[in-house]
Amino acid sequence: MEMQEQEWGTTQEVDETMEEKIRRVVRDEQALILSTLRNGLDHALFQYLKEHGFDEIPEELRAPIGGADADEEAKDKTPLVDPALTKGIHKKTILAAELVAEILRDHGSLRLSHLKEEVEKRGGSLGSNPTILMKSIMKICPAIKKTGRGRFTYEQ
Repeated sequence: MEMQEQEWGTTQEVDETMEEKIRRVVRDEQALILSTLRNGLDHALFQYLKEHGFDEIPEELRAPIGGADADEEAKDKTPLVDPALTKGIHKKTILAAELVAEILRDHGSLRLSHLKEEVEKRGGSLGSNPTILMKSIMKICPAIKKTGRGRFTYEQ
């Protein structure tokens, strides 16, 4: 009887932690969607006011619009790895995927040998068989694509 109660207790705890993780992922995704929506609406309103000759445009509409800073900020906020696809994936693989995605986003297209060198320069590792690791990385990061003959790209 006690054994069943212990099993039920641990199962319930596991269910609660999974529920918390799911809620956290959903909350993060919703925040990202709402932020993107707000930025889009601010941009549309700014364009409308600008086109129709309004002289006084509120400061909060002018600040985030245009310029390389806004693009860099948006690039930094977008998740490199899809959190929904990381279930059952080792932590090291997820970290490697984030590093690879960041490198490919910065460099564009790279051959696997050059990608491996870049990862090692930044303190990471693709292991002894990077081809297999890249297959796992492409599963959890859909933006990374293989373009043939050992060349990988990051497509937004």
